[in-house]
Amino acid sequence: MVHVAPMLSRVRNHFQGAKFARMSSGTYCVIRDLGLVKGGKGMRHHEVLVTLSPRAFLRWMAEIGRDAVVTRKRAGWLQRIPERMSENASQAVATQSALRRLPRQ
Repeated sequence: MVHVAPMLSRVRNHFQGAKFARMSSGTYCVIRDLGLVKGGKGMRHHEVLVTLSPRAFLRWMAEIGRDAVVTRKRAGWLQRIPERMSENASQAVATQSALRRLPRQ
């Protein structure tokens, strides 16, 4: 059973002190202020926690799709391994028995 309270606490701690901001590129982000830039005349460092834009959403969806395709390919490959091993094992046994039948010199 999953306890929701610790997960919500972790999410709350991650976004603690976060602000909603519009970046100069026009995208909206949830950012965390990291303080003043040294010698920056009032400029501030920030860390982008979440980017909220159509392009970021599409990039995120494409990444999920790529992960699903890779997982599907990997699962198919894993299912074929026992077949390959059984074919190879039977070929190895046939080769060994054929070698035993050959006269030794």
